[in-house]
Amino acid sequence: MLNKRTQCPHVCQKFLDYIKASKPTYVACEAGCAANGNFDAAKIAAHNAAVDGYNHDDATRAGMLAAAGKSDDGTILDAVNLNNLDDWQGFHAAEIAG
Repeated sequence: MLNKRTQCPHVCQKFLDYIKASKPTYVACEAGCAANGNFDAAKIAAHNAAVDGYNHDDATRAGMLAAAGKSDDGTILDAVNLNNLDDWQGFHAAEIAG
């Protein structure tokens, strides 16, 4: 199966060159993609709905919460918030705690 990088290497390389040369903020990068990209709104909406509705399995959720030092009390069930918590835990470990 081809991934997006092998299907359109020139587009991917153009994006990577932009990131390397400009080092944009997240907001600037998003604006650049919106201005220069070709997006299918229906596909984006379907993808977002699938992401919003996804929950990790119980073991994954428990592991992510434990790693962040939070008890699994049922208040965080969705993958989006668990992934955010995991990202912030990783950032803290790498940049703050040292």
